[in-house]
Amino acid sequence: MGFAQDNSLISPSPKREVRAVWITTVLGLDWPKSFDHTEQQRSLREMVISLSKANFNTIFFQVRGRADAMYQSQYEPWSQQLTGTLGKDPGWDPLAFVIQEAHAHAMELHAWFNTNLAKYGNGQALNSIPQHHSLHPEWLHLVDGEWWIDPGIPAARNYLVKVAMDIVRKYDIDGIHFDFIRYPAKPFPDDATYKRYGGSLARADWRRENINAFVRAFHDSVVIVKPMLKIGSSPIGIYTNIDGARGLQSYSDLYQDSRRWLREGTQDYLVPQTYWSLGEQRGEPDFAAIARDWALNSFGRHIYLGIGAYKPEVLTQLPALIDTTRKIGAHGNSFFRFENISRVLQMGGRYRFPANIPPMPWKDSIPPNPPTNVKVTGVASGVFKIEWKSPRPAVDGDGAKCYDIYRLTTKPINMISAANLIAITTSVTKEFLDTIGLATAPTYFYAVSSLDRGNNESLPAVESVIIPEVVELSKQLIPRNRLGHHYPEPASGVVFIPYEVRESAPVRVSILDVSNREVITLVDSIQESGRHIAAAPVSKLRSGAYSYEMIVGNFSARRSFTIKN
Repeated sequence: MGFAQDNSLISPSPKREVRAVWITTVLGLDWPKSFDHTEQQRSLREMVISLSKANFNTIFFQVRGRADAMYQSQYEPWSQQLTGTLGKDPGWDPLAFVIQEAHAHAMELHAWFNTNLAKYGNGQALNSIPQHHSLHPEWLHLVDGEWWIDPGIPAARNYLVKVAMDIVRKYDIDGIHFDFIRYPAKPFPDDATYKRYGGSLARADWRRENINAFVRAFHDSVVIVKPMLKIGSSPIGIYTNIDGARGLQSYSDLYQDSRRWLREGTQDYLVPQTYWSLGEQRGEPDFAAIARDWALNSFGRHIYLGIGAYKPEVLTQLPALIDTTRKIGAHGNSFFRFENISRVLQMGGRYRFPANIPPMPWKDSIPPNPPTNVKVTGVASGVFKIEWKSPRPAVDGDGAKCYDIYRLTTKPINMISAANLIAITTSVTKEFLDTIGLATAPTYFYAVSSLDRGNNESLPAVESVIIPEVVELSKQLIPRNRLGHHYPEPASGVVFIPYEVRESAPVRVSILDVSNREVITLVDSIQESGRHIAAAPVSKLRSGAYSYEMIVGNFSARRSFTIKN
């Protein structure tokens, strides 16, 4: 399909960003589409593979839709979507299966948990379903045809913490992702609950505090059992009304004080449901305005902006929405939902290169050690095998969860540019085959780095390989005196200046200010015939306009550049 976008917003692909998708199991909207467990496994595996090939790195898999389970729960019944019958054992465990599939492709899997919503359709009384013996009928209120768990009842909140912690203890999930962690957007019949538990608080403050209490209780339980587990949620898109974004307010209408959760450190990330297009259309909020508001109120935690790809006007803008997300400094996107984006996973080229998940330094800031014994060998024309061994444990005991593989034609190794990252492999895999279709340099440098469970990255372990055909060709090319275009190397804090020398001669390369005064001499020596690179340290230059000049005998050349410190 064609995408509508504002090309002025296009930004470089970052090497670190979350690229997530919600896989919805309620009503089988994304999955499952069949009651046959073989077909269920096949289709779920294919979904994960397709996301991996498109360079997605995170899945929010819905494990609790309506107080039921897509996993082996000791509290709640198996989902009806698996067998056609609520509570019937499907004979396999979808959550365990999808975790294994995701991790096999170096992706994170977060358990998506619908919290306070417990709908059973047609206003059917919950206590009429014998399989669901754990939920107390007195905890529930019927609101507009849906059953909601009353967050104001301490026992109900404790039950929800137990259900969620059951998942945490049993499964190797990377995070837990709460949805419907709020009150309904309709009048809620909790007069009796407020009278009993409200105390001196105003009802609105009391309701917000009930949700806060659940968030704090779950956080405090998790950090004891699995301190590295990520905790997040997907609040409604508008926290409070702002210019360019007015509507249902998370804070005052639904009693979600999600920014408090970030400020208090009880959640690590938010995926606000910013399900709108760019620009105010038909009275709907402007995605850019609401996205900036979330990014400016992250309190040092992560914001992954939710994209409502189910809306046609949003679907056509997916690349532009990703560009906007990157431009405002958010940490990535999640798309609602898989079926809506299954035909456009490449996102207009925005996910061309792989991306690492950003680390959370408040959880773990210690990088792992680099892999050892990196070796590159040619196995066929243009095909190279990169091998390595596991790193030694870091000071915090962490090893490698996965590995980044880089390919470059120059040193030092640039680990910042996503274009140099050619693959991400799991910790099980310690070799990779790379094909260079059209060699453009006589020497290629391969680097392998380790990433730990916290997505911290090690220093690279580097090895090089020589392309004999290109070496022979380069010998046939006669160098000439020439000054090339500079290019910056942000990670090293230098500007590289390439140049050629026709024959051995005294060469002078220097940096000049706007008054043509020499401020740094980079080269002042006899240079052999061939290609060379001079390095200008940015730290020694103030912001402003400069030029660099090359003088070889009677030949001279000059180019300009600008420094922005």
